[in-house]
Order: sequence, then C-alpha cells, then structure tokens
Amino acid sequence: MKWYPVELHTHTEHSDGDFTVSGLVEAAHARGFAAIALTDHNTASGLREFYPALEREGLVGVAGIEWTTYFGHMLVLGEQGYTDWRGVQPPEIDRAIASIHQNGGIVGIAHPFALSNPVNTGYHWEFQVADWTAVDYLEVWSRDDAPRKIQSLRAFALWEQLLDRGCRITATSGRDWHREDTFAYAHTYVGVEDALTQDTIMQAIRAGHVCLAAGPLLTMHGTDADGTRWEIGDDVQAGPLEIELTIDPDTLPNDWDRSQVQPQELRLVQNGRILAVCPVQPHQRLHLTAAPGWLRADLIGTYYGRAGQHLAFTNPLFIHQRG
Repeated sequence: MKWYPVELHTHTEHSDGDFTVSGLVEAAHARGFAAIALTDHNTASGLREFYPALEREGLVGVAGIEWTTYFGHMLVLGEQGYTDWRGVQPPEIDRAIASIHQNGGIVGIAHPFALSNPVNTGYHWEFQVADWTAVDYLEVWSRDDAPRKIQSLRAFALWEQLLDRGCRITATSGRDWHREDTFAYAHTYVGVEDALTQDTIMQAIRAGHVCLAAGPLLTMHGTDADGTRWEIGDDVQAGPLEIELTIDPDTLPNDWDRSQVQPQELRLVQNGRILAVCPVQPHQRLHLTAAPGWLRADLIGTYYGRAGQHLAFTNPLFIHQRG
C-alpha cells in the first residue's frame, strides 16, 4: 500500500477563501500534496476551473462542497447529484446523509467543536445524528496548531467514544485552507493499492486506510495468525498478531518544522488503553496477542514546546472474536 498526502478541506474566492482555484492547486503542488479536494461553502461553482488546474499541476482532485449551516458544517465529497442543504433541521441530518450516500458521495463532520455563537455561527456541530455508523469521517484535527487545541482533544475523545460503540468512522485532518500562510498544520494520508484517483481516495476514507501526521508519517500493517496480511481499517480475528510500524520523516518535507516537532515514543493503543510503548525507530516489528476491539498506533512527542502531544497516529485495525 502506498501512502499519499491529500488535503480534504479547502476554500477559494468562490466562497470565503483568498485563493483563486488555480492558486489553490498551485499552492497544493508546491507543498507536496498528491491530491486535493475543493470544498467551497455551499457551492461547486469552482469545479469548472478546478479540473484544468489539476491537469496543469499533475494533481488528483476530489469534487466536494462544505455544507455550511446554522447547525454545523459537513464536508460532502464525490456526490454524483445534489442533496439540498437548505432547511435541513437537526433531527433530519440522517436522511440527508442517506441521500448523499445514494448519490455516491461520502460525508465528514468538519471541526465539530469549533467555537460557535456568537463568535462563529454554525461552526459547532449541533445536528442530531441518530446513526453514527452512517458518518464516513470526522475531522479530529482541524486548522493550524491542531494537536495542541482543546477542540482537537474534544474531537479526539468523541472519535474514540464512537469507536468504542462499534462505529467505523475514519479520523482525518482538515487544513480548512483559505489562504497561504506560515502556520503549522497537520496532514491526512490515504493508503491506496492502485492508482490515486477520486474514487480510490474515497474508497480509502470509507475503509479507514488513513493516517494523520503533524510531522513524520506513522504507518502500521502486519499479518494475523493465519498469515493473512492486514492494513489499518481491516478486520482481523483476535489472537496473535505481527505488527510492523514504520516512521517516514521525509513526507511533505517543506510543510513541517523538524526543530519544533520532536518524536519521543511509539504507543499501541487498544480500546483506549495503552497496550505497549516502544522507542522511536524507523522500522520495527512487534508480536502480541490482540483481544477484540480496535487497535491504533500513536507517535507521541514534543510539539512546539509542549510535551506529550500526538504527532501522528493511524486509524484503527478492528479485531473480532474467533468463532
């Protein structure tokens, strides 16, 4: 599986961004992204300019929109049709999500714990989701300085609660990119076996083949007791697992500051509890007996002067009782 840096949350002058569409794509190319989604607020009017710009820069694009309402913001990617965001009330969000799925799209909750009224109307997620299993992804990290923000800690806690409830919801990071700046951002990486396209990016998000990094990229894969190879997001049987952890410090080399991001340890986390702590090495192999639940890898270290921060983490592997 090959890992590609992608940005899933962007804005241009077609809504409230400063970028032209071409300028956004050029900035993404300059920073080393392999793909970018265009998600202007409540409009897809930039798509006509988007595809020629992608072709010029050699990037892959994902067509999207950010539902921007008084009850929260929702990212919609790849919908082949139109689900009207206007007038959707908090108890009606499940029906809207179902419509988007019927049209081939996926949905993600943007910055769920951002400040809302009276600072930013509608930024905080207030839609009443009845079926969380229908939500494809959640922005656990959002905007600049994401690992240290209270909003991130709250979103991370929500994500783990949903995993504990059996929801297969993928964690992502969203730059919420409106203009070029010098702030520190985290990144989303999708794991793809075949060519990188809009469809394979969406498939990776659905399958949980996604890692997040605010510095070096941490990935995890391995084999189960039957010798079957697994990737993050996959289902495996409880029992002996061989786990391979890899740290790549050369991802997006122009988009994070090595002097401010300092790894200290690797952790395996199962069902919210630390299962193992390991030294930071470029590559290592571990053996353990996994109980049912979910299993994730974390890279912990100092982030801009604050110790004990998540610098990178994987989405989980899902482990089931044999029977």
